[in-house]
Amino acid sequence: MGYTHYWYRKDREIEMGVFESIAADFKKLMPAFEKFGIPLAGGHGEGDLAIDRDLICFNGLSKCGHPVSHELGIAWPSQNAAGVANPWREDVQGGSWFGGATIDKRTCSGDCSHETCWFPRVIPKDRYSDFDNHPTEENGKGWQFNFCKTAYKPYDLAVTAFLIIAKHHLKGKI
Repeated sequence: MGYTHYWYRKDREIEMGVFESIAADFKKLMPAFEKFGIPLAGGHGEGDLAIDRDLICFNGLSKCGHPVSHELGIAWPSQNAAGVANPWREDVQGGSWFGGATIDKRTCSGDCSHETCWFPRVIPKDRYSDFDNHPTEENGKGWQFNFCKTAYKPYDLAVTAFLIIAKHHLKGKI
C-alpha cells in the first residue's frame, strides 16, 4: 500500500536506438533534479544511478541529509499536492489518512529512497514469464506489468518524468 506508479510494457526487448533516446532524454533532466534538491542514487538508495544503453535504474538517496522532523507513515499526496518541498523551510503535512500523513509537496523525513525504479532494455528471461499476465484485445497476451512505489518522496518527480519520456518514445508499447 502506498503512492505507486504502475505501467505495462509490450515488448520484452526495446530497440537499442529507442532505448538510447529514452536514456539520453532522461539524462538531460539531471541538472533540473539537482537544482530542485532531488537527490538520486542507485537502485538501493546508494551509489550512482544507472542510465546506460541497457538499463535505467534509480532511487532516491537514502542518506539524503534532510532533517528528520516528522513521521510521515505511508504518505499520500493531498488533493492539491504539487512540487518538491524545501525540507528545512516548509511544513508539508496537509492532513492524514488511515496509513499516515497527507502531504502538500514531495518530501522525506531523512530518507529520500523508497522502491527502485527499474527499467531494463531487455527483460531477463527469469522475469519473462510475467508477460502473459495482462491480456490485450489484439492477441490475448504480451504485456509485462511493473511498478514503482515512491511514497511521494522527492524522487517521485524523477520517476514520473522518466515514465513520460518512456511513453513519448515507446508510444503505444507502454
